[in-house]
Amino acid sequence: MSQHVSPSTLICTDLALGYQSGFDLSVDMKPIPMSADMRRTWNGRLLNLADAAFRLYEVRIASGEGEIRAPALSRLWPGTEFQLVPPSELGDTIAAGGTNRTLQRTPYIDSIRVYDLAFNALPFTVAGKVLTLTSPAATAVRIYYRPILNLMVTEPWSINTRASRAEVSWELVSEEVGGVA
Repeated sequence: MSQHVSPSTLICTDLALGYQSGFDLSVDMKPIPMSADMRRTWNGRLLNLADAAFRLYEVRIASGEGEIRAPALSRLWPGTEFQLVPPSELGDTIAAGGTNRTLQRTPYIDSIRVYDLAFNALPFTVAGKVLTLTSPAATAVRIYYRPILNLMVTEPWSINTRASRAEVSWELVSEEVGGVA
């Protein structure tokens, strides 16, 4: 029996993307609304009064064209927690002279790329969220990685079937769980 692999780079065992699903996914990632509580001071300076603990992401996954089967959504009701590695990369930096950076999210190890400003790959090690260069950065360093996100379904999922074309479309909305890690 052959194994069918999803054409998507999204990783989520709870969705079980595979044969006839994941052909044209869109994954929208953005900060949750509570990540900002913008206020002005008496002299007009803009401040964000939101606690840093609310710097969390909303993740909306939707299918595009060509889906024949929806993924395993039937167990992902609002309140259900699951883990996901989105196809989107987060970016970070290390200043010239620096050697390490604590990333905002735990990186999916196979996704980390580190470059200098001339886009030359640099050697590094990773322990948890801490990325360490093997030598101090000569110039600013760019870090790209796909995060491992712990999410909770926040809205009921939807599936739309077009029987005449044998196509389905679906959507799943979630937010990072947050809390002390």
